[in-house]
Amino acid sequence: MKISTFFDFCSGIGGGRLGLEQIGLKSVGYSDTSRLSVATYKQLFNTENEKNFGNLKKIKTETIPQFDLLIAGFPCQTFSVMGRKAGFDDTRGQIIFHLARILKETQPKCFILENVKGLVTHDKGQTLKIILNELGNSGFDVIYKVLTSLDYGVPQMRQRVYFIGINKNLNMNIEFFKWPQTVEKPSLKKYLIDNNKADNKRLEILQYYLNNPTNNGKYTISDLEQMEGKILDTRMSDLRIYEERCPTLRSQRDGILYVRDGKIYQLTGYEALLLQGFPKEYADKVKDTVSDRHLLMQIA
Repeated sequence: MKISTFFDFCSGIGGGRLGLEQIGLKSVGYSDTSRLSVATYKQLFNTENEKNFGNLKKIKTETIPQFDLLIAGFPCQTFSVMGRKAGFDDTRGQIIFHLARILKETQPKCFILENVKGLVTHDKGQTLKIILNELGNSGFDVIYKVLTSLDYGVPQMRQRVYFIGINKNLNMNIEFFKWPQTVEKPSLKKYLIDNNKADNKRLEILQYYLNNPTNNGKYTISDLEQMEGKILDTRMSDLRIYEERCPTLRSQRDGILYVRDGKIYQLTGYEALLLQGFPKEYADKVKDTVSDRHLLMQIA
C-alpha cells in the first residue's frame, strides 16, 4: 500500500503532522477551530498552499482535496480520567462521529486516530465498542493499542490509545500491521535547557504545597534545591517527585518545576515542545513569538 498524502484533522499545533512529514508524506490540508493553535501551527509548518477547513462538523467532503491517510488527535478531555468523563454527552466527545462520517464519504486508504488512555475503559468499555463499530461501518478494519511515550524516544509519561484503520476495499489483513518497536529513553537533561528560574510567586505556590496536610514536614525549599535533576510536580494536594522522566503535560496545573545547578526552574513552553517530540529547530521557530502560557496550553 503506497501512501503519499494526508489530511490533518483536529490538527492542534501539528504533532501528528510532524511525524508524517518526517517520513516523507505531504499534507493537503488541515482542520482546527482554535485561532491560537492555528497561528502556532502556521509558524511551525509551511502551510502556504494549504487551507484550514475549520470546524470539521461543517466540512463538506466534496470540497476537500483527496488524501491517502486521515490523521486526527480528536478531543480527549471528555474521556480523560482527569476530567468529568462526560463522554458522548459532551459535544467534544461527538467529534468521533463526524470523523467517521468523513471517513465514510472520502474512503482514504487508512487512518490514524489518537486519544487518551481513559477512552479504553470509559463507561466500562461501552464507549470503545461504539467507536469501533462506527469506524467499522465507515468501511475500515480497525485495531487499537495503548502506547506510552517513554518507550518511543521522549522522557515524558504520556499514555495514549492509537487506532489504526485500513480500508476494507484494499483486502489487507490488518492483523499483520506492526506497531513501532520501542527505543531507549533519552536523558531528561537534553530537554530541560531553557533558563526560566521559578519566581517568588511560583515558589510561594510551591511552599503552599509543602505546608499542606499531605506534605507538611516532608521537605523544605532548600531540601528540594538539593535534588539535582529531579522533576517537581504540584498536583491536586500532592507534591510528586520524578527522576529522569516528566509527568504527562497538561494545561490545568500550576506548572512543572525542576532542579538544575541547585536552583528551581519552571518548565517553559519551549521545553514542553521538546518533551512532545518536536526537534529543536521547530521549537526555535516559536520560542520568541508564542508566549509560555499559550504554548503550554496548546501542547497539553
